[in-house]
Amino acid sequence: MSVAAEPPHSGLTWEAFIELPDELLKHAELLDGEVHELASPGRPHQLTLVNLILALNPWVHAHGGEIVPDIHVKIAARRGYQPDLAWYEPARVPASGNYVAAPNFVVEILSPSTRRTDGLRKPTDYFAVGVQEMWLVDVDERMIIGLRPTSLSSEWHDGDTITTPVLPGLEIAATDLIPQVS
Repeated sequence: MSVAAEPPHSGLTWEAFIELPDELLKHAELLDGEVHELASPGRPHQLTLVNLILALNPWVHAHGGEIVPDIHVKIAARRGYQPDLAWYEPARVPASGNYVAAPNFVVEILSPSTRRTDGLRKPTDYFAVGVQEMWLVDVDERMIIGLRPTSLSSEWHDGDTITTPVLPGLEIAATDLIPQVS
Protein backbone atom coordinates (compact mmCIF):
# COMPACT_ATOMS: atom_id res chain seq x y z
CA MET A 1 0.00 0.00 0.00
CA SER A 2 1.42 3.37 -0.92
CA VAL A 3 0.76 6.52 1.05
CA ALA A 4 0.42 9.80 -0.78
CA ALA A 5 3.15 12.23 0.10
CA GLU A 6 1.98 15.35 1.89
CA PRO A 7 2.82 18.51 -0.03
CA PRO A 8 5.70 20.56 1.35
CA HIS A 9 4.78 23.33 3.76
CA SER A 10 8.04 25.29 3.63
CA GLY A 11 10.21 26.77 0.91
CA LEU A 12 7.13 27.51 -1.19
CA THR A 13 6.72 30.25 -3.73
CA TRP A 14 3.44 32.12 -3.96
CA GLU A 15 2.55 30.21 -7.12
CA ALA A 16 3.10 26.83 -5.41
CA PHE A 17 1.18 27.98 -2.34
CA ILE A 18 -1.99 28.96 -4.21
CA GLU A 19 -1.95 25.63 -6.03
CA LEU A 20 -2.25 23.70 -2.75
CA PRO A 21 -5.55 21.86 -2.22
CA ASP A 22 -8.43 24.03 -0.98
CA GLU A 23 -8.54 22.28 2.39
CA LEU A 24 -4.95 23.40 3.05
CA LEU A 25 -5.62 26.96 1.88
CA LYS A 26 -8.90 27.49 3.73
CA HIS A 27 -7.26 29.18 6.73
CA ALA A 28 -3.62 29.65 5.72
CA GLU A 29 -1.09 32.32 4.85
CA LEU A 30 2.37 32.13 3.34
CA LEU A 31 5.07 33.72 5.49
CA ASP A 32 8.60 33.65 4.11
CA GLY A 33 7.90 30.46 2.16
CA GLU A 34 6.19 28.62 5.04
CA VAL A 35 2.53 27.77 5.26
CA HIS A 36 1.05 29.14 8.48
CA GLU A 37 -2.31 27.69 9.37
CA LEU A 38 -4.65 30.17 10.97
CA ALA A 39 -6.97 29.24 13.80
CA SER A 40 -10.60 28.83 12.84
CA PRO A 41 -12.42 32.04 13.67
CA GLY A 42 -14.65 32.12 16.75
CA ARG A 43 -18.22 33.29 16.94
CA PRO A 44 -17.54 37.03 17.61
CA HIS A 45 -15.12 37.07 14.66
CA GLN A 46 -17.61 35.39 12.33
CA LEU A 47 -20.50 37.63 13.38
CA THR A 48 -18.33 40.73 12.90
CA LEU A 49 -17.41 39.54 9.40
CA VAL A 50 -21.07 39.05 8.51
CA ASN A 51 -21.89 42.53 9.85
CA LEU A 52 -19.07 44.06 7.81
CA ILE A 53 -20.27 42.38 4.61
CA LEU A 54 -23.87 43.47 5.22
CA ALA A 55 -22.81 47.06 6.01
CA LEU A 56 -20.42 47.41 3.05
CA ASN A 57 -22.51 45.58 0.44
CA PRO A 58 -24.93 48.47 -0.35
CA TRP A 59 -21.95 50.78 -0.92
CA VAL A 60 -20.31 48.21 -3.22
CA HIS A 61 -23.54 47.80 -5.22
CA ALA A 62 -23.75 51.59 -5.64
CA HIS A 63 -20.07 52.15 -6.51
CA GLY A 64 -18.99 48.91 -8.17
CA GLY A 65 -16.18 46.50 -7.68
CA GLU A 66 -16.27 43.33 -5.63
CA ILE A 67 -16.12 42.58 -1.92
CA VAL A 68 -14.82 39.13 -0.99
CA PRO A 69 -14.01 37.35 2.28
CA ASP A 70 -10.90 35.24 2.86
CA ILE A 71 -9.18 35.98 -0.45
CA HIS A 72 -5.45 35.32 -0.73
CA VAL A 73 -3.35 38.43 -1.46
CA LYS A 74 0.17 38.10 -2.85
CA ILE A 75 2.68 40.32 -1.06
CA ALA A 76 5.99 38.95 -2.38
CA ALA A 77 7.44 35.86 -4.03
CA ARG A 78 7.22 33.92 -0.75
CA ARG A 79 4.63 35.86 1.23
CA GLY A 80 0.90 36.33 1.05
CA TYR A 81 -1.94 36.97 3.44
CA GLN A 82 -5.61 36.10 3.75
CA PRO A 83 -7.47 39.18 4.96
CA ASP A 84 -10.88 38.61 6.47
CA LEU A 85 -12.42 40.91 3.88
CA ALA A 86 -11.21 42.73 0.77
CA TRP A 87 -12.72 45.20 -1.69
CA TYR A 88 -11.51 45.54 -5.27
CA GLU A 89 -12.46 48.63 -7.28
CA PRO A 90 -13.85 47.84 -10.74
CA ALA A 91 -10.47 48.43 -12.43
CA ARG A 92 -8.84 45.75 -10.23
CA VAL A 93 -11.51 43.09 -10.78
CA PRO A 94 -10.27 40.47 -13.25
CA ALA A 95 -12.34 39.80 -16.36
CA SER A 96 -12.06 36.10 -15.49
CA GLY A 97 -10.07 33.80 -13.26
CA ASN A 98 -8.41 34.68 -9.97
CA TYR A 99 -7.60 38.07 -8.53
CA VAL A 100 -4.09 39.16 -9.46
CA ALA A 101 -3.98 42.79 -8.35
CA ALA A 102 -3.99 43.75 -4.70
CA PRO A 103 -7.34 44.86 -3.29
CA ASN A 104 -7.94 48.54 -2.59
CA PHE A 105 -9.19 47.91 0.93
CA VAL A 106 -8.71 45.08 3.44
CA VAL A 107 -10.06 44.21 6.87
CA GLU A 108 -8.28 42.10 9.47
CA ILE A 109 -10.37 41.05 12.46
CA LEU A 110 -7.86 40.65 15.28
CA SER A 111 -7.45 37.40 17.15
CA PRO A 112 -4.95 36.45 19.85
CA SER A 113 -2.94 34.25 17.46
CA THR A 114 -2.60 36.90 14.71
CA ARG A 115 -2.76 40.21 16.59
CA ARG A 116 0.97 40.95 16.39
CA THR A 117 1.37 40.17 12.69
CA ASP A 118 -1.92 41.88 11.79
CA GLY A 119 -0.97 45.10 13.55
CA LEU A 120 2.76 45.33 12.89
CA ARG A 121 3.80 43.53 9.73
CA LYS A 122 0.70 43.41 7.57
CA PRO A 123 -0.01 47.15 7.18
CA THR A 124 3.43 47.82 5.71
CA ASP A 125 3.18 44.77 3.43
CA TYR A 126 -0.34 45.57 2.24
CA PHE A 127 0.52 49.21 1.51
CA ALA A 128 3.65 48.14 -0.41
CA VAL A 129 1.49 46.21 -2.91
CA GLY A 130 -1.10 48.94 -3.42
CA VAL A 131 -3.73 48.47 -0.70
CA GLN A 132 -5.09 51.95 0.03
CA GLU A 133 -6.70 51.31 3.41
CA MET A 134 -6.70 48.64 6.09
CA TRP A 135 -9.06 48.26 9.03
CA LEU A 136 -7.99 46.42 12.16
CA VAL A 137 -11.11 45.32 14.03
CA ASP A 138 -10.67 44.58 17.72
CA VAL A 139 -13.80 42.73 18.84
CA ASP A 140 -12.66 42.60 22.47
CA GLU A 141 -12.12 46.36 22.74
CA ARG A 142 -15.03 47.14 20.37
CA MET A 143 -12.76 49.35 18.32
CA ILE A 144 -11.84 49.73 14.65
CA ILE A 145 -8.58 51.30 13.54
CA GLY A 146 -8.37 52.58 9.97
CA LEU A 147 -4.86 52.75 8.51
CA ARG A 148 -3.78 54.45 5.26
CA PRO A 149 -0.26 54.59 3.86
CA THR A 150 -0.02 58.37 3.62
CA SER A 151 -2.05 59.68 6.54
CA LEU A 152 -2.63 59.26 10.22
CA SER A 153 -4.87 56.45 11.32
CA SER A 154 -8.49 56.81 12.33
CA GLU A 155 -10.01 55.14 15.35
CA TRP A 156 -13.70 54.40 15.75
CA HIS A 157 -15.59 53.22 18.82
CA ASP A 158 -19.23 52.53 19.70
CA GLY A 159 -21.29 55.56 18.78
CA ASP A 160 -18.88 56.78 16.07
CA THR A 161 -19.74 56.97 12.38
CA ILE A 162 -17.11 55.46 10.11
CA THR A 163 -16.21 57.42 6.97
CA THR A 164 -13.18 57.08 4.75
CA PRO A 165 -11.88 58.73 1.57
CA VAL A 166 -11.10 55.30 0.10
CA LEU A 167 -14.83 54.46 0.12
CA PRO A 168 -16.34 57.89 -0.58
CA GLY A 169 -19.87 58.38 0.70
CA LEU A 170 -19.71 55.39 3.03
CA GLU A 171 -21.20 56.00 6.47
CA ILE A 172 -21.42 53.08 8.89
CA ALA A 173 -22.24 53.16 12.60
CA ALA A 174 -19.32 51.45 14.34
CA THR A 175 -21.80 50.07 16.87
CA ASP A 176 -23.46 48.04 14.09
CA LEU A 177 -20.26 46.20 13.12
CA ILE A 178 -19.11 44.50 16.31
CA PRO A 179 -21.82 42.38 17.93
CA GLN A 180 -22.45 42.37 21.67
CA VAL A 181 -21.41 38.74 22.27
CA SER A 182 -20.09 37.26 25.47
